[in-house]
Amino acid sequence: MARLFKYLTLTLFLPLWYIQLLFPRKDNIWIFGAWNGQRYSDNSKYLFDYVSENHKDIMAIWITKDKKVQSRIREQGKKCYMSNSLKGIYLSLRAKFVIVSSGKNDISKLFVNGAKLVHLWHGNPLKKIGLDDNYSSANGFFYSKIVRWFYPMVYEFNYDYMVSNSQIFTPFMQSSYRLNTDQILETGCPRNDIFYSTSKDVFNIELSKRFKDSKIVYYLPTFRNSETPKNIFTQDDYVEEKVEAFLQKENIVLVNKGHFVESKTGLSGTSQNSRIVHLKDSDITSDINNMLKDADALITDYSSAFFDFLLTERPILFAAFDLQEYMSHSRELYFNYEDAVAGPIVHNWEEILFQLSTIWNDEENKKVVLQKNKIYNKYHDAFNSKRVTDALLRLSNK
Repeated sequence: MARLFKYLTLTLFLPLWYIQLLFPRKDNIWIFGAWNGQRYSDNSKYLFDYVSENHKDIMAIWITKDKKVQSRIREQGKKCYMSNSLKGIYLSLRAKFVIVSSGKNDISKLFVNGAKLVHLWHGNPLKKIGLDDNYSSANGFFYSKIVRWFYPMVYEFNYDYMVSNSQIFTPFMQSSYRLNTDQILETGCPRNDIFYSTSKDVFNIELSKRFKDSKIVYYLPTFRNSETPKNIFTQDDYVEEKVEAFLQKENIVLVNKGHFVESKTGLSGTSQNSRIVHLKDSDITSDINNMLKDADALITDYSSAFFDFLLTERPILFAAFDLQEYMSHSRELYFNYEDAVAGPIVHNWEEILFQLSTIWNDEENKKVVLQKNKIYNKYHDAFNSKRVTDALLRLSNK
C-alpha cells in the first residue's frame, strides 16, 4: 500500500518534473550532498570543501536533511540549506551541477531535472555495485522497466557523469550505471586528498598520548545483508583477555569502527577493553579517512577502504572469515578475492595475532602493497578534488 501511494504521488508530480526544464540553470551554482542527506562526509564533502575554498566564483551549496549537519557547515562559513526548505528547493532548480556520493537521496531529488548529475560514489568497488549487483532489486522488472521509463526522478541510473579512481575501476563504473566512456571522469577520489595532509585527527592524537609510542591499528569491516552481527569480535575463538594481553605486549591499540549502516543496529564489538577502542559515529569529529591516514595498519574484510589506505603504503590484513557466505548472501565481487587483496588473508584470531606480531618487517608484503597501490590508485597526490573541479568546469564551458 505504501509503495502504491508513493507512485500515485509521483504520478501527480510528473507535470512539475517536466516544467522544471523551463528553469534556466546557472553555471556557477553547484549542489552537493552525501549519504541520504544525513551526513557531511565522503567524496562530496571533500569536493565541496575544495570548491568553497578555491573557487569563490562558484556558489557551492550543501543540501542536507539533518539540522545538526546544517549548523556544522554554517559554523564554517559555508552555505547549507535543508532539502525541503524553499531556498534549498530554489537552488536545486537553478544549479548546473548536482553532485552526490551515495545517490539522489543525498539531495532534493525531485527538483533537479535539467541539471547535470554527477556521481562521485563512495569508494572504489571491490563489491559489485549498481546494476552489476545481482542481489539488487534494481534489476527487477518493476524498477528496471516501470520506474526507469515513467519515474525518472527516483531512478538511480541516469547520471550524466561518474568519477573513477583509475583505469582498473572505470569498466565497473560504466557497467554498473550503464554509462559511456566519455561519461567517466578518471580523476581520482576527492576523499583521498586527505591522505597527503600533515594535520592529525584529535582522536588519534589523544590515543597517542594515552598509549605512548603505540601502533594504532584500525579495523573497518563492511556491512552485510544479515541481521546477525558478524565481525572479528563475534568469532568463536575471540578471547578478550588473550587479545588484551597480546596488544599490551606488542604495544598496539586496536580501533574498531564498524560500518555506519550496521552500527545503527548494534553490529559491532562490545568489549570495554582499554586497548580495544570501539569507535562510534558520534566519536568522529572530522572524517574517517582523516583518522585512517594516521593508522599504522588496517584490518578489513571486503571494504573498499583498503584501496584508500594503500596510499599510506602501510600493512593491511584481510579478515575474510566468511568469504563464501558473504558472496552468496550479501554481495558478489568484481575481482578474485585472493588475487585482489594487498596483504595476508586471516581466518581466525590466531592468524590475526601472528600477523600483527610479524607484518611490520615483512619485506615481501611491502612489495605487494607498493605494487597494488600503483594498480588501484592512478594518482598519488592531493589534487583529486582539483581534477574533478577542472573537469566539470571544462564540461560547463562546452
